[in-house]
Amino acid sequence: MRAVLLFILVIARLLWWDLVDKILITIDWQLARRHIDRTVSRRARALFALASFTVRLRLRVEFDDRDLPDQMIIVANHQSVMDIVVIMAAFRHHSVRFVAKAELRRWFPAVSRVLRVQRHALIKRTGNYSQAMQELDRLAGSLRDGECPVVFAEGSRSRDGSLRPFQSGAVRRLHTRRPLPIVALALDGGYKFAQLNDVIHLPAEHEYQITAAAVFPAVQGKQAVMNQIKDAHSAIADTLDAWRGSR
Repeated sequence: MRAVLLFILVIARLLWWDLVDKILITIDWQLARRHIDRTVSRRARALFALASFTVRLRLRVEFDDRDLPDQMIIVANHQSVMDIVVIMAAFRHHSVRFVAKAELRRWFPAVSRVLRVQRHALIKRTGNYSQAMQELDRLAGSLRDGECPVVFAEGSRSRDGSLRPFQSGAVRRLHTRRPLPIVALALDGGYKFAQLNDVIHLPAEHEYQITAAAVFPAVQGKQAVMNQIKDAHSAIADTLDAWRGSR
């Protein structure tokens, strides 16, 4: 019953935000984008407040994004579609831009509109390589101050929470076009509800954790970036082990 209530409340809130954004876009696209940039993190936190109220799902953010570089490439592990909401909630002082699957472009109230208006990189899983690289180039070239690309380097969700090897292509392409510091972002807890009906079986006081596991300075050269990606994987693995070992 609590999960049903959460679903109803979340859909109602998303539909309302989607309507507001649609009206603003009709008036002025740039107005809509500024409004979304200003409110998207607050919206994400509001969704977690609903989850806390209904199913006691808690979000534990173990870092302050004001301590991170003004602009960076964020490399994260991936467990759930909710990871996008978690990252938006955690980054209050940066504007994040996801490299995500193109299916999110449609059919998700408010979320799809936000991804389109903010011009995230939405890539078809079955698309060809050159199209994917063009979309990454477009994202890197369009970044404004404070905007940070986010790459889920495993390539797909880990449904059991295990950390998979990182794919380096998207990170290297972004870094080639926009050399920036790399931040390793660790998330845990999302694999417990990879499917909607999993929410019904969540244990009481379940936590979704997120932290910046490591920060690496901007470097030059393919091998240096590859080394940082490997180090980011190790830092995230160590963080996940430490979290799970303390439970």
